[in-house]
Amino acid sequence: MWNEAALGLAFVLFLLVIWQKRSLTLAGTLSAGVLGTFIYMWTGWAGTAALITFFVSSTVLSRLNKQEKEQRDSWQVWANGGPMLIFAALYGIVSWEGFLAAAVGAAAASNADTWASEIGRRFGGRPLHVRSRKRIENGYSGAVSGAGTLGAVGGAFLVGGAACFISLEVNVFMLIVVSVAGVGGCFIDTFLGAYAERLNRCSVCGSYTEADVHHERKTMHASGISWMTNNAVNALSSFGGGIVVIVMYIVSFFSF
Repeated sequence: MWNEAALGLAFVLFLLVIWQKRSLTLAGTLSAGVLGTFIYMWTGWAGTAALITFFVSSTVLSRLNKQEKEQRDSWQVWANGGPMLIFAALYGIVSWEGFLAAAVGAAAASNADTWASEIGRRFGGRPLHVRSRKRIENGYSGAVSGAGTLGAVGGAFLVGGAACFISLEVNVFMLIVVSVAGVGGCFIDTFLGAYAERLNRCSVCGSYTEADVHHERKTMHASGISWMTNNAVNALSSFGGGIVVIVMYIVSFFSF
């Protein structure tokens, strides 16, 4: 009982710190609190370690590449953490190892995507756009680079490794599957970004952007599926990472 109370107090203090540091908006902080609570309830330390590792490492990397502090809102929290919560709930209902691995794999996919973007932007030069096969400027979705791909591998492995280190429920096979699925989820994000993500046009400067507002003016839909925002792409790629884990578990079951 006292251990649970101490853990709960530490979690509340952690949320207060990240809110005070302006990493999350107030709504984003409350959403993270709900998300973290249920992740711990359903997956224990394995899922909790994966979630915290994703949040801390992705936040640090994002801030290294931006001069201004950008706060994540509740939509971004649920887009990145919602798929993990779904697999965690399934694990809470059916204690199948594959669902636990899928929850960790969803977090690994989100982290791999962030690491690929931030490391690719910092060290990858001009990335190659998947659809046009042309080199483009940094900052646009749907492009890949060697440095970014290595970043994706590192980001996925870090999340899986953290869960493996802190929980006996995570074994070496799960670590490998989670790492592979995390990179796979990152590539799902890349292809959705290249072929489906909504791109807007600024009426002031004429540039293309994923933002809804640019130069304090509402942007106009230019290409892509209207509802396929960056949050939608993140959610689908994270969910895809979890699905890749489940497929790999099913294949391994029938192979041995």
